[in-house]
Amino acid sequence: MLVIDTNTSYRGFGPWLKSQGVTAVGRYYGATTNSKDLLDAQEAIELCRNGMQIFVVFEDASRPNLNLTADQGTADAKIALKMAGDIGQPPGSAIYFSVEGDYGQGDVSDIENYWSGITAKIAGRYALGVYGSGFVCSTLLSKHACKYTWVAAASTGWNGTCNYFGGKTPMWHLAQVPPLDMNWTDQATGKTLSVDIDLTNPPRHNGDFGGFVVPLPVF
Repeated sequence: MLVIDTNTSYRGFGPWLKSQGVTAVGRYYGATTNSKDLLDAQEAIELCRNGMQIFVVFEDASRPNLNLTADQGTADAKIALKMAGDIGQPPGSAIYFSVEGDYGQGDVSDIENYWSGITAKIAGRYALGVYGSGFVCSTLLSKHACKYTWVAAASTGWNGTCNYFGGKTPMWHLAQVPPLDMNWTDQATGKTLSVDIDLTNPPRHNGDFGGFVVPLPVF
């Protein structure tokens, strides 16, 4: 299984990604991120038509700019729900929310406040996942606040990441690995894609990370 993610559109690259053996693609929901780089229905259909699963993360900011309040969680979840509906994301699949930064025990209350807004707004329509450091992932997972965890590559030196990723019984579902933003070039067209590589955790979760396929139009 070759799993990748990117913050840029892969529209037009579906057949080439398939030829490279890609089986799942992580893409972004968001509000302030450049809209052309957010996942839309056309890109989702193209990826799924070429045999790939999709997984999604909502991210607009990271520490210190992420506002960890219940109101912000509600607002972010509202946008994520709209985007999920726009692309036809099946209910019950995962939406990851980014809580990216080097957080510690003193931040738990704020993280929980933010997450409470997300949880209330999503209201069980989608499974919740978190993207961040080992500390953030393990904290929310241990409180049964999320179903899925995705360890950010940028968090290798952050609180809890080494133990969470490399422990005897690692609980993560996805782990982004450096280097980030690698360039893959389609030799036929000369066009270059930005790519991050992600690991899955089959021994622990049978490869489940909340991915999905969207309904394909019938011509």
